[in-house]
Amino acid sequence: MKFITLLFLSFSSLLVYSQHKHLTSFGFKGGLNRSIINGHEPNGTKTGYVGVELYAGFFAETEINDRWRFENEMLYSFTDECHFIEVPLHVKYVLFRRMMVFFGPKIDLIVNKDNEIYEFNNFGVSVEPGLQYNITAQILAEIRYSIGLMKQINDFALDIYDGKRNTIRIGLGFRF
Repeated sequence: MKFITLLFLSFSSLLVYSQHKHLTSFGFKGGLNRSIINGHEPNGTKTGYVGVELYAGFFAETEINDRWRFENEMLYSFTDECHFIEVPLHVKYVLFRRMMVFFGPKIDLIVNKDNEIYEFNNFGVSVEPGLQYNITAQILAEIRYSIGLMKQINDFALDIYDGKRNTIRIGLGFRF
């Protein structure tokens, strides 16, 4: 229920804000997701997991002025058997005509909790810097790095405890 409320507030505030002569565009994006889960073993030794998967989602981007944009997204990604719904909120700055840098928080929600070899904190928070290049007015390319701030995953099969999830993403998007 918290997740639905958060999504409703995010998108409704964006729609209300976009009514003030600001251009809002919508689209979808997807690409490769390299997940790195850093944790420790029961004896305190650092350990982790690295996996490469896909991610996909939808976005809404609002032009605040000539240089600044606000973007929120709803993404689906996974790491091994952990499925995530992610809600990034980015502030973007136009460096050059087609290139932008962005930064913002991201909420990470784990949606599958019924596996016996994992213990999850289903709510996590990350920070996410990135770079976007607009190939055309409709097609964009992006690279981003997400840094997990909360301990979210315990994997009993791999002896990973108090795991934080970081991701490196490379993707393409299409703007309507």
